[in-house]
Parts: sequence; structure tokens; C-alpha cells
Amino acid sequence: MRVDYHNMANGDTKLKFAIRFFLNELRTWWYFHVKWPWVHYNGFVRVMKGTSFGHFPIKLGNNVQFGDYCNISTPTIIGNNVLMAGRVCFVGKHDHTFNIPGQLIWNGSRGDNGTTIVEDDVWIGHRATIVGPVKIGAGSIVAAGSLVTKDIPSCEIWGGVPAKKISDRFKNDEDKQKHLLVLKKLE
Repeated sequence: MRVDYHNMANGDTKLKFAIRFFLNELRTWWYFHVKWPWVHYNGFVRVMKGTSFGHFPIKLGNNVQFGDYCNISTPTIIGNNVLMAGRVCFVGKHDHTFNIPGQLIWNGSRGDNGTTIVEDDVWIGHRATIVGPVKIGAGSIVAAGSLVTKDIPSCEIWGGVPAKKISDRFKNDEDKQKHLLVLKKLE
């Protein structure tokens, strides 16, 4: 097991970071082999306190971090090098049938929510809600408090309720293409 020190907090020592890294590996193994065995992961995953995974097909790449109290309640595929702040929620657009006259929402069947896809190198801010099925493109950023209801193209920054494009992540298309090429080489 090789410790990657790139994401080390300011003021941390390498020894302290390595110990936390090792303990995280044990916790991750326990989570995804005992507590949530339906969640498949492929590499380093950090899951902070209070995070939960619904019983849906969920796939996680390498270097994925969930902040405190995240909730994944719909089929989801998350790529590599993805950061999520606290209280990020993934929910399905069709969780409850509510448009049948005479039928209580409580008694409504669940619809097909499809699969939400988060590509590589994405950062999702605090309390963002992702209403799937949507695709968040590689290199994108979702601002804190956003409500994502439609696909986000690669290397764009989105925010708001509902989320809209705020800006491009890079200053020009040449820089964007250079970044996407680096991501492709990492696959």
C-alpha cells in the first residue's frame, strides 16, 4: 500500500497522515465489504461520518472523498479524483409517483431513476443536491447549495437553484482540451 501525500492538510506530519491513511483503508474495507457490500469501489475512497449509501447499484472510482453526512439514494457511478463536501445528496427524479388521482403519495410506486454519472476530476460543494439521472462532466465544479437537475458539460462551473452555468473552469478552449487530455491519459 502506497501513501499518496498530495492531499495532506497544512500542518500535518507525514507520519500522522500515513496513520490516518492506513486507518481509512481499514474503515473503507469494512464499509464496502460488510456494511454496504453492494457498493463497488476501485481504489482509495474516504467516507466521512454520517454518510450513507442506499441499496442501489453504486460504483466508485479511485480517490473519491465523501464529506460528512452525504447521502447517495439513487443508482450512481462516480469516477476518479472526485471531491464532495459535506451533506451532498444524490436523489432520483422519480423516487415517488405523485400524479395519479386518488392515490396517496405514500402508496405510489417508485419509478425508474436511471443512473447518475459523475465523471473524473469533479468537485461538488457543500449541500449540493444532484437530482438524477444526470451526468456531471469531467473537470466540472458544482457550487455549494446548488440543485443540479440537468447534465453539466466538462470543465464548467455551475451553481444556483436550479443550477446554471456560472463560468468555464479554464480561460480558453485550448486549456480545457489540455486538461481533458491529461485526464484521458490517467484512465
